[in-house]
Amino acid sequence: MTRRRRTLRPAATNRAAAVLTTVTLAVSGLGLPTAGAQSARGVDTSTALGFTTSPHPTAPPPADTSRPQILRVQPVEGRKVLADVWSPSMNKAVPTFLVLPPNPGPAPLLLLLNGVGGGEDHVGWAYHTDYQQFFADKQVLVASPEGGRFSLYTDWQHPDPVLGVNRWHTFLDDELPAALAGGYDLNGTRGVIGVSMSGGPALTLAATSRHHYAAAASLSGFPEVSTPFGRAAMAAMVARGGGNVFNAWGPPGDPAWVHNDPSHNVERLRGTALYLASAPGNPGPNDQPEIGSATYSIGAGTELASDLGTRHMADALRAGGVPFTYDRYDNGAHTFALFNRELRDSWRVVGPALGA
Repeated sequence: MTRRRRTLRPAATNRAAAVLTTVTLAVSGLGLPTAGAQSARGVDTSTALGFTTSPHPTAPPPADTSRPQILRVQPVEGRKVLADVWSPSMNKAVPTFLVLPPNPGPAPLLLLLNGVGGGEDHVGWAYHTDYQQFFADKQVLVASPEGGRFSLYTDWQHPDPVLGVNRWHTFLDDELPAALAGGYDLNGTRGVIGVSMSGGPALTLAATSRHHYAAAASLSGFPEVSTPFGRAAMAAMVARGGGNVFNAWGPPGDPAWVHNDPSHNVERLRGTALYLASAPGNPGPNDQPEIGSATYSIGAGTELASDLGTRHMADALRAGGVPFTYDRYDNGAHTFALFNRELRDSWRVVGPALGA
């Protein structure tokens, strides 16, 4: 048995070490190869390494750029397709992998978000997992956008000189579902799963949306945002992409930090099936077969920071009396082998909530 649900308050020394590790990795890159170099055998390295994008070319803008819509759908493999979805708020098309439901008829929508590179670095669910096979018998439409690198999947207050215009909350919450509803038979039920950078935003999406999310899950995410530790982690992730986190949520003390911190919005998550997962950062069986040098030098510190933030989130939910499920594994170091297990373990919570 490799998971347990007991949480402990992290020691201050561990928290300080995690902040230092996160910031050091994000800013220095440790002089290691770029993320495009085999993505460290599946480790979500783009947090810490030089970032290489290889985005999919998209269809030209539509005649009517004021409404979200599907511009083009390309077959990939089996029931997996790549759809170009127009975002009016960002004035661009967002390539989005879809895994279509196996049966005709209405299906719920599951947003399955990528990590810090947004999938643009070809590090993500579509490249490092067998998620298509996992969802093969599940009556759900799975949507994984490719974009939003270093964006925290939020609506930024200001355009960033490097990262540009980011209105990802609007895209995920309004534009993408509206566009998909125009082309597929959706039943109105929706859920969201985020991993690594997108774990916290997945919970925030459910907490702050005007729509109801039946389920929300954070897999090795960073759901602690507005504390000194959280601010350091958010700033480090954005800075690694050359961006300024103040363009997202303003300086410390701006209400946007608390608004986007799910641990401060636990009451608004009541009624949503919640799942959390993390590991203490020590490489082990949950990382097989991906254990390598990057697992130790990058994944261990990143997962430790995730673990501390996830335990903080669990404490907040527990204090608020909001039901949740938390799998804290005995080992794991921020690899896709770990994420793949977390995805499968999350389904006992997410699947029934979606009716899938």
